[in-house]
Amino acid sequence: MKHEHKELLKKYDREYLDDALIGRRLRQLRQSACITRDELAVMTLIPEDELKDYETGQIPLGINRMRQIAAALDADATTLLARLLFPLC
Repeated sequence: MKHEHKELLKKYDREYLDDALIGRRLRQLRQSACITRDELAVMTLIPEDELKDYETGQIPLGINRMRQIAAALDADATTLLARLLFPLC
């Protein structure tokens, strides 16, 4: 089991998990929750243009912003991070 975990982590190394990929996955999660970027901005108090920058990978998604977004998506930061790193679909 430990070996499988290491192989999975190797597959998702840092080069693969760049800000653009995480941003695309964030956008997909937001869209699958049927929330517009404008609605998410209101829910999180994060400016819409900043959310766009996260979703396009222009700026990295930090833990504090991740917490705000996770709360708006009715999740915790750990769950959101797991969904960004290891999407189910």
